[in-house]
Amino acid sequence: MAEDPNFLIVLRGYDRDEVRELTRRGNQALASGDPAERAAVAEQLRRPQLTVRLRGYDRQQVAEHFGQLAARLAS
Repeated sequence: MAEDPNFLIVLRGYDRDEVRELTRRGNQALASGDPAERAAVAEQLRRPQLTVRLRGYDRQQVAEHFGQLAARLAS
């Protein structure tokens, strides 16, 4: 899974820096193999607290990406 997926930039999308940071943390947790870290980051991905910006990443694409990443962390 890419470190920085190519999300569409739309009006009223999620803050790009916040999405990139949470994606980075998810990828780091996958690489670590630490069950506690994986569980904590998976929970953050399931219930992200992201800011909506005038020009941000497409919310549906981000939700799908975070769902897939959370599932990988849980397995």
